[in-house]
Amino acid sequence: MEENADITDMVVLEELLSDAATKRILESIKAEPKSTAQLCAECNIPTSTAYRKMQKLYDNRFISKVGTINEAGKREILYKSNVSMIKRILDYGPTC
Repeated sequence: MEENADITDMVVLEELLSDAATKRILESIKAEPKSTAQLCAECNIPTSTAYRKMQKLYDNRFISKVGTINEAGKREILYKSNVSMIKRILDYGPTC
């Protein structure tokens, strides 16, 4: 059963990393936390797309949320990366 969980995790990981918008988001928040508005402007993606991608990243623990107070005195959620590097290693098993 654990092997199936590993396969499912790999499918989710591959899906996340194959998406250009998701990669831009991860790259953007690698150095410092950013708000949704900042990510939309910097990554040139619609707000609805940004929220959907960030929720998927959050659900899979690639990012975390940080609460802060902005200059206008309002509460704001910033997103920060939980990973500094993702390295893909393919293992096709033994060859003939």
